[in-house]
Amino acid sequence: MRLCAAVLATTLLATAGGAGEVGFPLVVDHALLRATLARQLGEEPDGSSVLWGSRGGCRSLVLRDLRVGAVAGRMRVSAQGRAHLGVRFLGFCFARLAWSGRVESLARPEMGDDWRLRLRDLDSQLYDAAGGRTLVASRLWDLVKDRFESELASFTFDLAPPVEEARGLLRASVELARARPVLEALATLHPLGVSVDDDGIKVRVALQLPPGDATASPPEPPLAPPELARWQRLVESWDGFLVFVVKDLGAADADPGLRDELFDLLIASRHRVLDALVGGPVAGVDPVRQLFLDAWERLRGIVRESAAHGGPQDRLLRYASFVAAGDALAALDAAAPSLGLEISTDGLRRFARVLDPTYAGDPLAYTETPDPALRELFHFHDPAPDATPPAPPPAGESGWLGPRAAWAGPPPDEMGTLARRLDRWLPAADELPAYRDAVGRLLALVAGRTARANAVEERFAHLYGVLVPAVAWQESCWRQFVEQDGKVTYLLSRSGDVGIMQVNRRVWRGFFDPARLEWDVAYNAGAGAEILAHLLARYGAREANGRLENAARATYAAYNGGPDAYRRYRLARISRALRAIDRAFWEKYQAVAAGRALDVLCVERRSTPARDRLSSAPGLSIPKCSISSRSSRATASISLRHASIASRPRASLA
Repeated sequence: MRLCAAVLATTLLATAGGAGEVGFPLVVDHALLRATLARQLGEEPDGSSVLWGSRGGCRSLVLRDLRVGAVAGRMRVSAQGRAHLGVRFLGFCFARLAWSGRVESLARPEMGDDWRLRLRDLDSQLYDAAGGRTLVASRLWDLVKDRFESELASFTFDLAPPVEEARGLLRASVELARARPVLEALATLHPLGVSVDDDGIKVRVALQLPPGDATASPPEPPLAPPELARWQRLVESWDGFLVFVVKDLGAADADPGLRDELFDLLIASRHRVLDALVGGPVAGVDPVRQLFLDAWERLRGIVRESAAHGGPQDRLLRYASFVAAGDALAALDAAAPSLGLEISTDGLRRFARVLDPTYAGDPLAYTETPDPALRELFHFHDPAPDATPPAPPPAGESGWLGPRAAWAGPPPDEMGTLARRLDRWLPAADELPAYRDAVGRLLALVAGRTARANAVEERFAHLYGVLVPAVAWQESCWRQFVEQDGKVTYLLSRSGDVGIMQVNRRVWRGFFDPARLEWDVAYNAGAGAEILAHLLARYGAREANGRLENAARATYAAYNGGPDAYRRYRLARISRALRAIDRAFWEKYQAVAAGRALDVLCVERRSTPARDRLSSAPGLSIPKCSISSRSSRATASISLRHASIASRPRASLA
């Protein structure tokens, strides 16, 4: 989804000569205006400001509960106030006038050529404690009005830092050989006008575009191997940038709703990254540019929402600069694609450091090692097995493994014992029942452990216990290991999906240990179960009102296609391939819920008839393929990086 022009208020006024003027807004949120004004007023930790005299003295004006907002296209500044006016003599206060209530002033913001906002045409009123207009002695009225309005009249907000960040990002987002038109345009950047709404003060700025080059560009040659590697590094740099921004915003704002939005943004963006890698590079097309445009509208909204929660003035100013720079880049790209803007790694680094100029490391760093900060931010648990035995389920219930009596009295380290037993086990035909039972028991233990760790809602307890083994069946047909060139190795698709739960290493980078995903079946099962618990709480629960089991269908759709896909199972306009995937999962889920999964053997004959590997068997009318393999030059390079051994298995029940 490209940025909506209406959201950015981008305009392009074309002229006959091919030049034009492109505009975009610089938005100063009310929270930032309030923080800046509070600093000018000398607001103290208790939220009060002494504008005149001394606190508790015979002559004083003290304000508290400062608020900034909009009304009828003007900026409104209000505060609770208390004023005293008297004469001190011999330690006593005589002829003391007093007022307590609210002071409010309406103002018209104005932008000067120096990029400073000022407040003009001030109109102030006093209100009593009940909210009605109050009449006070003229001397007291003059005191409150003059002191309050003088502070507002001297208030300025410097927009030069956001403007400079926008200029800097645009300069860093164009190749040096093609920089002249962009630099010429930046030299014309100027303010157009100012408006006020519920978001804040919006300063409309514009720049003049030079005449476009009508010469058609020659066809781009195919990418050579070094260019392909650079293309993949660019995609990875975008993911590094996004992780940096998500952690920075999440650490500064503990609001659960905002953190859910950050999680949604990160995982949805990573699914788009995976799609880009699957599609492969297109000569002459900047992959990061499209990823940025797809994510920017959502990201800017999250930054604005965080700013609305308030905070230190310097952080709010960085947020305003961040949004201004991104808006400028998106607006100029939409209005003048011929300028050839490219979001380089240097541009992304500059963009990231707008949020945290003091960060000492590389904000685009890309590593597959677990990130404790990312885990903590989104409350992800380590899926490593522990020695704590799971609590037995309620008596009388049954599950996909049969009667619940099988749960009773597990050994303290049963999960570890099962993991060691399953390690590198490729069962022969006569071993399939034992293998099936061992995998089933492991998944049941993992589901119970993960449900407790994540406090899965009681109404979803049984559903979740069915969901985990059903997804493992759908994704890998209960396989962690396969044989390749005569050696046992872990199951890995070309797009980086690993093991029994086919956990994608790019989508879930930083959440789990990639080596343990590969070689530890209990860890891989625990990682998949952890992901499912989070997706169930965030997306599946939204679909449970009409029918509880829809939560399972929505959770799997999000597991397979990302947060944007959680309603896919019930939408009319979905490709046949995706519909087949969702139908295959649903039939497996129903089979597990009915206790029929054990009646279906997952067997795929290999060229050597003496041995079998888990795959599929006749029994249910489920499409041949659970998830189609992804392949491209880019994903092939992923396979080489990670010693890929197989395409995604066509594990199903045909």
